[in-house]
Amino acid sequence: MAGFPAKRKHLFYTELEKLIEAGFGIREAANALLESRPAAPERQLLESVLSALDRGETIANAFAGNSTGNLERSIITAGEKGGKLGQAFQHLADYFGLIAKARADALKAMIYPLILLHLGLVLAAIPSDVMSGGIAAEGVLGKLLLSVVGAWAMIALATLLLRLLLKMAPGHPTVDRLLNLVPLVGGARRNLAMARFTKVYHAGLVAGFSMGETALMAGEAAQSGTLREASARLDATARAGNPLGPVFVSEQAFPRAFAKSYATAEESGMLDKDLLRWSRVFEENAAGSVRTLSVVLPKLGYALIVVFVLWKLVSFYSGYYESLEQIRL
Repeated sequence: MAGFPAKRKHLFYTELEKLIEAGFGIREAANALLESRPAAPERQLLESVLSALDRGETIANAFAGNSTGNLERSIITAGEKGGKLGQAFQHLADYFGLIAKARADALKAMIYPLILLHLGLVLAAIPSDVMSGGIAAEGVLGKLLLSVVGAWAMIALATLLLRLLLKMAPGHPTVDRLLNLVPLVGGARRNLAMARFTKVYHAGLVAGFSMGETALMAGEAAQSGTLREASARLDATARAGNPLGPVFVSEQAFPRAFAKSYATAEESGMLDKDLLRWSRVFEENAAGSVRTLSVVLPKLGYALIVVFVLWKLVSFYSGYYESLEQIRL
């Protein structure tokens, strides 16, 4: 499922959760979805899962054979082991629904800045041509095309660099910390990472995994180098037979409020409910961060493009008046 868009994963896991909660077994649920004539990728996935189950594979392994991510594998494994498969699919449906909405909001937010960027390139190109005495229409179009290509090349380069850094972040705590320092973007990343961490931690806890194993699974699924590093220390503490609450409190990777809440929940035996609550809190915080980005980034784009256009206009008039002065002389 690695190539599935988040929106399709959301719908897929939502349907599975409904059928499992209605009392269907995983085979019956898969067959019911096949009878609804899904799109080819979903059909191939369901057939692959059924084939793996017929070979005696576990549910988690059946899904893992279809290139699911760490988050999906961890939650499905925990759900299967703990008899909470419906809840596991609900966790995944909620998460991918959040990701799908976040991406849709981000794309919508960038439409107007991109339109304004192209308008700015047009307005910036014309004055310089006028100042130079005018050139043929073909020359103007060619110059404008070069400007547009150059702008998109810079956007593509920035996108590739960002993707490289995001790919490095799960295995490199330093890169992860640097990305988390980026205003607005860092907050969204931290909330998403904590949403993944708490979802898997809750699933592992309910399934009866050891605390160390649960921490490692959650750290791996979080896709954050800092949380993965902290999870290794949690595992070492758990193996030594010590409570994890003090470690959560001392680790800077975890939000202070969450860490303190974990420590008190561990003391009171309420970790199950507390982690479920925090997973929802971090999802809501991540959604709020994305909404803020969708408002702030377009305005920032407008401001930068307006400054660029004004700079070009000022440059044009400065050169124009200099040309007049030279003519007078």
